[in-house]
Amino acid sequence: MAALVPLTTADIAEVMRIERLPGYDAFIGQFSEAEHEAQFASPDARYLGYRQGDGLAGFVIVQEFTAPTALLRRIAVDKTGRGTGSALFRAAVDWIFANTAAEGVSLHVRPGNDRARHVYLREGFTPYFSDETGDKLAVSREVWATRA
Repeated sequence: MAALVPLTTADIAEVMRIERLPGYDAFIGQFSEAEHEAQFASPDARYLGYRQGDGLAGFVIVQEFTAPTALLRRIAVDKTGRGTGSALFRAAVDWIFANTAAEGVSLHVRPGNDRARHVYLREGFTPYFSDETGDKLAVSREVWATRA
């Protein structure tokens, strides 16, 4: 797997292509180009990805980058079922803890996204809030550092 790299506004078209792949509409959000540009301009957001050739194999959006608990807003890969999503997820959480003072990372998982929920729970995230939109899960820096 390639290294996790910071993305730039030049990557917006590829990010939008991935988040609009068939089936993703049920599990992840979609930003307009203007929304992505605003996120890139925010000091409290970061885009990270895996490059594959001239494109992206996957990306993550981190929000609340400067908060005590960073928010892993979006995780998406070009091709599912190959382990890329799990590797990207682990690399992103590692990156957050290596590059911020955050004491935790949180995320939201929509109902029916059992594949993602399984990965998050396996990696040490625990649910802390549920409603009709899904579950919020989090992991502390301490727990992340002790996982096998």
